[in-house]
Amino acid sequence: MAKVQELFDYPRLNNLNIIEVVRRLGVDFQKAGVNYKMNCPWHDDEHPSLVLYNKENDMHCHCYTCGAHHSVIDLVMALENWTFKKACQWLSNEFGISTLTASGYVAQPVPQPKQKLVEKRTIKEYTYIPMAMVDNLVSTENSLCRCLMYMAHSKAAPWTPQAVEWTIDEYCIGNYALWNYDDYTVFPNIDFQGRVCNLKVQHYDTDPASPRFGHDNIGQSYWLGSMWLNDGMLNIKEGKQKEKVVFRNDSLFGEHLLSRYPNTTVALVESPKNALFGALAYPEMVWVAAGNKTNLKRSVLKPLQGRNVYVYPDRDAITLWSDTLSGMKDLANFAVSDFCLRHAPEDQLKFDIADYLQQKWQEDI
Repeated sequence: MAKVQELFDYPRLNNLNIIEVVRRLGVDFQKAGVNYKMNCPWHDDEHPSLVLYNKENDMHCHCYTCGAHHSVIDLVMALENWTFKKACQWLSNEFGISTLTASGYVAQPVPQPKQKLVEKRTIKEYTYIPMAMVDNLVSTENSLCRCLMYMAHSKAAPWTPQAVEWTIDEYCIGNYALWNYDDYTVFPNIDFQGRVCNLKVQHYDTDPASPRFGHDNIGQSYWLGSMWLNDGMLNIKEGKQKEKVVFRNDSLFGEHLLSRYPNTTVALVESPKNALFGALAYPEMVWVAAGNKTNLKRSVLKPLQGRNVYVYPDRDAITLWSDTLSGMKDLANFAVSDFCLRHAPEDQLKFDIADYLQQKWQEDI
């Protein structure tokens, strides 16, 4: 049996116009000097950091945040969560490149794009995930909640088990089996109107003796929307091609609680984990998360319109967040705190409010 690499003209596939490939996948991208850029699929990236280099005989992409450097085929695999073979099949079919036959490759010209590229694709219709699918996952059996429950049952409990259960229900935190673990933590992004934009999954170290207890122990997060789409678990509108499905990435974690508590002071942090820790320790505020430190866009923060918002950036993002939010004073009453800087050990540059609460708990045990 021929190897997978021998079935496709992969040198030609990797020399396809990378911009056209991304456009046909329905992925958002924008002009960046003489090149283009988009969100990087190899790390949790809400701010475009992956540059697409579309020079003939040198088509590739490079992320200036995580260092990822890949080919056209690699990019398709990452964006669609496909195998090498499936990515090559799609590219071959989409661009009319024949596979290998007994007599060798059949030469076929690569068709030119039928329409002129635009600098940024205008998204007209988003796909939302049924709330029932989120409800079915809600559980305290996920890895992060096990850490929170362990803390709740300890001698120096910073909160009660009942508070953990209530917070999990409020934020609809779920449990999901993925690869080698059956307790990935699911963080659904539910917007102001109660629509599920996507679900982020991460895994946490549940060993109390580990220095990484309560921290991400894999170093990678995933989005269930794309996985479910590829597995055929989502009902796609009739006539809509799967590769054109677009999930929103501009909602806050915990955004749905803003409409539930319209007069409550808001606390804004970077990660969903920080929002959960904050909600448990300081339940008098509604805690929401931007997702990452570069995601303070006006479109993301729009649901905070007119609210009083205390902002707790991670230690390494205080200056960035202060500068960014200084230009959005018309949107909300933002008060940026240097809390994490004041409480961080000198050697912990990425210290956050969850780190503070865990550190205080360990000191009290």
